[in-house]
Amino acid sequence: MPFTLLLPVFLLAGLGALLVKLPWLRPGWHTGVTELTAKFLVPALLFASAWRTGIPPSLSWKVLCAFYLPLGFLFAGARLFAGRAGTGAAAALAATYSNTVFVGVPVLIQVLGEGSLQFAYPVIAFHSLCCFTLYHLSEEGGPSGWLGPVANTLKNPIVAALLLGLALNLAHVMLPPALLRVIDMLGAAALPCALLSLGASVASLAPGRWLATGAIVLAKLVFLPLGVMLLSVFVFKLPPAAAMVLIVLASCPVGVNAAFVVRPAGGGAQLVNSAILLSSLLCAATIPAWLWLLRHF
Repeated sequence: MPFTLLLPVFLLAGLGALLVKLPWLRPGWHTGVTELTAKFLVPALLFASAWRTGIPPSLSWKVLCAFYLPLGFLFAGARLFAGRAGTGAAAALAATYSNTVFVGVPVLIQVLGEGSLQFAYPVIAFHSLCCFTLYHLSEEGGPSGWLGPVANTLKNPIVAALLLGLALNLAHVMLPPALLRVIDMLGAAALPCALLSLGASVASLAPGRWLATGAIVLAKLVFLPLGVMLLSVFVFKLPPAAAMVLIVLASCPVGVNAAFVVRPAGGGAQLVNSAILLSSLLCAATIPAWLWLLRHF
């Protein structure tokens, strides 16, 4: 059942990978689609959903702890295990940074419905901020420049749209119906465009360093969601819907944006690109497996 629900998601991503290899569209078309999706379409979708549903106040801190405590421990462990300067921080980032927007949001809406996003807001809002700051702090010479990534993350359209939608929800601000229709139309285009862009971006990557890449992908697709499951189900005892959302987000492949954060020198960039490619391919099997496990747990 989970794989059947996810089949449209993987087919659209596969179509994006196919289109980038065929001469039907201009070279580099997916760059514009990615920018449009990340700056307008996904923010519109998340803004409208956040404005309508908000965050359950009794769950917010538990949701954050259940997701970010395993993430922090795994980042530290991967950083120590990888060890080597330049590569260690990149490996730790790849092992913990999820593609919450281009994979997580489509999967959640397709499998659990748009209402499930209320449990995803706290994770999505702080995910890039947390992971990129950890990367810069753990990288040699990083602590002196960590304020830049924090400021850039807060200016991210996705984070800004989420925070604005939640603020208007808390303030009980009503929006004009005509404006809502426009926002909803933009949001409706977000999922197919995000998946086409994801497929095209992954198809453009080159693999390498399979042993190290395999260890990172194992941590990302298995260890991180396992840790989130243990905390969300057994420690914080979150509702099943909330726990499932967190585990799906944790089981997403390595986020594409990690490739733009890691320094190109030192081999870290190639390692991250390989992890993005391999995890994006394997998540077609691991995400349905986690969903099946959760439904039968």
